Amino acid sequence: MGRNRKVGLDWWPRDIGLYRDPKLRAARQKFGVLGPYVYECLLDIAYGDKGYYIAYSGEGREDTLWQLREYTAGLENVTIETLAAVVDQLVASGLFHAALYERGFLTSKRIQMGYFIATLGRNAQQINFDIWLLSEDEMREKNPSGKAFILRSFISRQEKGISRQEIGISRQESTQSREEQRTEEQRTVEDSRAEQTREEKAVTADSGLTTELEEKLNCKFDHNFCLELRRLQNKGMHREVFLDTARQTAENAPRNPAGYFRTLLQNCERDGILTAEDMQKRAKPAPVQPAIGPSSEQLSAFDREWYERVKRYTREKAVPS
Repeated sequence: MGRNRKVGLDWWPRDIGLYRDPKLRAARQKFGVLGPYVYECLLDIAYGDKGYYIAYSGEGREDTLWQLREYTAGLENVTIETLAAVVDQLVASGLFHAALYERGFLTSKRIQMGYFIATLGRNAQQINFDIWLLSEDEMREKNPSGKAFILRSFISRQEKGISRQEIGISRQESTQSREEQRTEEQRTVEDSRAEQTREEKAVTADSGLTTELEEKLNCKFDHNFCLELRRLQNKGMHREVFLDTARQTAENAPRNPAGYFRTLLQNCERDGILTAEDMQKRAKPAPVQPAIGPSSEQLSAFDREWYERVKRYTREKAVPS
């Protein structure tokens, strides 16, 4: 039985002056020291788990936010929603790759270069090159010998891609191959159209609600978010919950309204708040308990009786013996 290959790091290189990075200025101005601290916590999570990225969609996103909540335990007024807003701000400031963030990944060239340098001595690593940001030249600058496993894998992958293209060209010279290719392309197009049609039907099933939410938040939802809204509707989430959550988002005025709105919806789903009745149960205040003691009428009668007793006592004391 083979040994498990280590993925994360036991240590990671921390830049001197990390907190003075100009890209952290906006997060610091909006959230104070919490902004840079959350960024450092995210680096710790990335390097310690996947090594060069954080899965930040679905359960991965929720798990990351709860890890950040554990990191910030003891700090006052730090909620899951606040932490999600900090992450959105860090992305907006360019500390994480924006396009990969939209695909559900938190990563950057800084993180990947740190991982590349820290793993130069490893002989085997599984890298998802679809989200790898470093070029061959950038890696060779840190590893001139070209012996690093990641660099060799990167070059090998490129060479295989070229070989596949050459094979495809040679096949096109055959009439039979061209026919097979046309058949495959037609099947792919048909499958793609069918899938697109299904997604469009799902998204446009309640386009009125989507449009209303976009107007309230003054932003546009991407295709994946529209599918997420449809999933929540299919699960039974009522229109009132969507609108109330949009109202809360607008009142807080976050930098990324769509991301903040998505976090609140996920919290509602997690807490089982799907209908207007669920919201009322959550917002219903505890009944006020009556104060212990005599009522105002009883207190007034008591005062009068006490006053009469005092007068009688005073008169009795005033009579000479």
